[in-house]
Amino acid sequence: MESRIDAVGLLLNVIRDNSPQSIWTDSPLEPFRRVENTNRGDIGEEFFNRYLTQAGLSVQKGDARAGRQDMRIAGQSFEVKTASLGANNTFQFNHVRLDRDYRYLLCLGVCPDRIVYNAWRKGALAEGEAGRLVRMAEGQSITFKLTKRVADMLPIEELPDWVRLEVMADPQ
Repeated sequence: MESRIDAVGLLLNVIRDNSPQSIWTDSPLEPFRRVENTNRGDIGEEFFNRYLTQAGLSVQKGDARAGRQDMRIAGQSFEVKTASLGANNTFQFNHVRLDRDYRYLLCLGVCPDRIVYNAWRKGALAEGEAGRLVRMAEGQSITFKLTKRVADMLPIEELPDWVRLEVMADPQ
């Protein structure tokens, strides 16, 4: 009697044997990696909204997905970018735009087991203080990507104090 071959199980074993171990395997935040890239931005904005609201700060979400700013925090306008940690220990924040009307760029980095952030005034971003902005596509100068090492990011627990010390003290 001929036994039946489990083709799906066999392929899964081959995939496992030929794939490098992911830093995300069995991590607490692994479900974030399964989210489509377009939805990661929505998740980042909603996370900041809830986190800062729970910290007692004033937050207003942008009116529309294609709005000129993603949110207002303590009365200041913010563009929000969200990325997960890559195997090379960096985050790539995509579609950073300098032609939008915002005061700060706020980046959320999701690691396998922790959450980090960093933020820059738009002027500092344009002057390269956040790092080098790289064009997303050859020949265009509208959208950029910003790559940050995990060591360049800050623990999320420091964000409310940063808002109180930097954003709320910013006269605009």
